[in-house]
Parts: sequence; structure tokens; C-alpha cells
Amino acid sequence: MSLWQRLFNHHQQPKQAVLILGSGRSGTSVMTKCINLMGISLGTDNLLAPSKKINPKGYFENKDVIKIHKSLGSRVRYRPAFKGYYDSPKIKKDRADLTNYLKNFFENEQYLAIKDPRMNDYIELWQHVLADVDVLPAEIVLLRNPMDVVHSNERAWHRDTTLAMRQWQVRTLLSLRDSDRTHRILVTCEDLFGQTLTTLKRIATQFDLPWTDDEAALQAKIDDFIDPALQKSDSGESLADFEARTDVEPDVKALYLLGRQAAADPDFFASEEFQQKIDEMTDQYLADYGSLYRDFNAKINSKTFFVFGEDQAQVDQVNDILRANQVKMVGTEADSHAVAEDLSERLNNETLNVKTYPLDYLVVEQKEELNNYLRKNAKREALWGIGDAKNNEIVEMLTNVSRELGADTHNVVIADDLTAIDDPRELRIAIQHLIRTLHAVERPPYQVIMADQLAAPATQATLKAFVATEPTKADQPTDSKPDETFKLRTPIDFQEVAGTLTALCEQASQDSTKQATLNHFVSVNYDEILNVKGDQYANSVRN
Repeated sequence: MSLWQRLFNHHQQPKQAVLILGSGRSGTSVMTKCINLMGISLGTDNLLAPSKKINPKGYFENKDVIKIHKSLGSRVRYRPAFKGYYDSPKIKKDRADLTNYLKNFFENEQYLAIKDPRMNDYIELWQHVLADVDVLPAEIVLLRNPMDVVHSNERAWHRDTTLAMRQWQVRTLLSLRDSDRTHRILVTCEDLFGQTLTTLKRIATQFDLPWTDDEAALQAKIDDFIDPALQKSDSGESLADFEARTDVEPDVKALYLLGRQAAADPDFFASEEFQQKIDEMTDQYLADYGSLYRDFNAKINSKTFFVFGEDQAQVDQVNDILRANQVKMVGTEADSHAVAEDLSERLNNETLNVKTYPLDYLVVEQKEELNNYLRKNAKREALWGIGDAKNNEIVEMLTNVSRELGADTHNVVIADDLTAIDDPRELRIAIQHLIRTLHAVERPPYQVIMADQLAAPATQATLKAFVATEPTKADQPTDSKPDETFKLRTPIDFQEVAGTLTALCEQASQDSTKQATLNHFVSVNYDEILNVKGDQYANSVRN
């Protein structure tokens, strides 16, 4: 490269990608079009079509980028994604596609504006790829009253309000946590619509973006585009009125108020104090709710069967019966087996909490693997399932992911005669596994099968009928006895538990209506039984 070329390149304006971030329904479409009116390309004429009812003016979303994001979403289904996802082999092709798209675009262009709500989930990926192609990010984060966002989601898509709020929360957290602290600006919905030209000029000045010499002409274009009549979910609520609300969760309220403070004070927005508070809020969100599953409106029209049992030979017997009834069963060769081994090891050494680990961000990558495996098979097979003794170790994770998938899950629980177990430690572990399983599968349909009846013709008939069982939305019968009827003595006598639990399982195996009594016993004693450790149990036996 000649000296003249090097000097010329050194003094060139840096190429910039304007990323419009923040929760959907927060004014991101309006901001994107306004940035476009300033003369910045949207990257293509192949944009997502307007929606007459939801977004009649247009979304202004680049369909080439949407395609990449959707492909990412088929592999990375939780947000926040697992740490380091942007370097994972799982998304190698998607990263390459994004890199090639940006590289090709910026060969002849100086500026690009991109908006897609999914981008909030992949901010770190975008930043790495932009660095790879030597393009600076210019990140605009939109902030809107969460109640207005929820109402807009409800009006547009009839979305569940709790999940809509979680989506606002997680995408707001990610946009504030992961955006580049030296190349970002925070804009409220009020400023965007109330002071549009002033806000755009502030953005152009901060990022050194092109600005018009004819502001009146730009204002006329803005006025022609923005239609106040379309702002149907704008409550106009004051900040003081929002702060006084009693119907908003404290963590949601704190996040919005912190964001408003940062929007009004750019120095605070750029401060270490702000970033620390956002990091703490994100950590607390993950502790309370875990990563949010992306496809929370998805439903799968097939049946998934899980077989839970301590002994693989017994599990295989059930697998064979299910196969005879056209269920495609896999055993220890299932991809879930390696995940179960990993998680069970962590559970056994107590680096994970058995009651909360399905929401633990530390294992979201394993949860991701399980989700993708279950989803792939459930969408491909009308009747399929996993019969693996390792299922016992991760029953909470399996049932949690199945619920997120919207899978029609049928669970078979093999119950041993616990009174026949002599070894105290073995008995405790067997009871705890069974209690965990019954607690996790409580929502029907599930079927209890006694281990000593696996070869009986009645068992085959029961499982055949179970395969044909259809889910019901009707309320299930509950046991009306007082809790005290089932309360165990302390310290817990596991021989006594073995007798009671075995008897209840035998009754439930013969009559599914008896599951209500079994469920009641489990719910009353779940915490106490799981909290007993080996030494404590040994002491109770000696006493």
C-alpha cells in the first residue's frame, strides 16, 4: 500500500453500523425509519413487509439479517445465551454468514442501520463480527414504559402478559449490559416521539453520522411518517405515576427507573456505577427466572414419553412394551445421556441445587443441548421417547424443558418395593430419587408401574392404554385429607417412608385416581426428605 493510500485511509471516516436496540414495541421501527430518513441505508430493499393491523407503516427490518438471526435462534434458544456462544462451533456457519453479509455491504457503503428485536439477544456476536470487518458500532438503545410494551404486545399478538414482561425485562437488560459503553446512546420513547428532530441531531452529533443542511425538510419527512393515531398503547403515564404503581414487580420497576435516570444523565449512563447496577440486576434476574426460552408460544403436536426407573434392565422392559405400541424409544444411546451424566455429577457433588438447577445459568448450555435434542425428535416423530435410567438424575430438567417446548409429555415411573432395600444409604437415595421424580411429573398424565409387575399382562395392557391417553385441560382430582395426615415424624424414619411410599405407589399403579393421594404425600414431605443427608440419616437410624 502506498504512503498516499495509507494517509488517505487514516483520515477516512470510520465505517459504522447503527444498531437499533431495546425491547420490541418500544419505538424501534420509528427510530429505524428516522435514521433512514437521515440518509443511512437499511442494507437492502428486501425488508419485512408491513402489517396492516400491527405495524402499518412498516418494521424496516432487513430480511437477510432476519434469516441469520432465525438460524441462530434454531441453535441458541435461551436468552441470555450461554457464555462464549459467539465462539461456539454450534453457530460457526451463522457467524460466517453475518461476517460475509457485513463485509460485502461495507465494501461500497459507509453506514448501515439494522433493526431486529432478536439482535438484542446477539449483541456480543455483532460486536465481535463488526470488529472482524473493521466497522464501528453505533448503538441506539430505546427505552419505553414496560406496561405500555406489555399492552402493545397483548394488543398486537395476544401475548401472555407475564411472558411479555419477561421479554421486555431480559431484552432491556441485555441491551444495557452488552451494548458498547463507548459507542452507545440511550433514548426514551418520550424523546423519540416528543422531540424527534432534536433527538436525531443528538444521535448524529454523538456518533458523527451524516446530518442534513435542511432541517425543515427532514422535519417535514418525519411529520409525514409519524402518525400519532397509531400510538394506541401509549398511556402517557408520568414517571412519578409509574413509580407509585403497586401492580409492577419491584425488579421491573427498578430497571425502568434506572434506565430513565441514565437516559436523563449521559455521564451516569457511561459510569461504572450504572454498569455495576445493570450487572447486578441481570444476575438477580437469572437467579429468579433463569434464561428466557425463545419460543414460548410454540406447540408441538406429538407425544413424548419419558421412562423413569433406577434399573436400566427394568427401563428396557418398559421401552420394549412402548415400542410394541409404535412408540419410537431410545435408551442410553440418547443424546440426553451425556447431559444427564454431566448434570448428575454436579448434583451429586452439590455444585448445583437440586431444587433450582433447571433455572441455573451455569448449566444453560446443557439445557440448550437438551432442548434442541428433544425438540428435533418431538417435531420429527409422532410418538417417541427416552427410556434411560439416567433420566432419574435429571427429571426436573427434562420436565422443565418439555414444558417450555409445549410438548405433550407422558411419563412412566417404575417404582420398586422400597421395603426390600436393606442398605440405609441405598434406601435413602432410592426414596429421594422417587420423590424427586413424582414431584416433577405431578402434572398428568403419568403412570406408575411396580417393578415386580413389569412382566404381567396387566402391565402391558395398562401401558397400551397409556400410549393412547390424550391430555386433558380439566382440573385433576385433588386429595382432600389434611396435610397432617401425611406429615412424617422427625427425625425421618426411612423404613417407615419406604412402607408408606411403596403402598401409595401400588395403589396408584392399579388406579390412576389414587395419584391424587400419592401427589399429596409427596408435596407434604418433599422438602424434608430431600434435605436429609447421609450422615443425618445414619444418625436417625441409630437414634
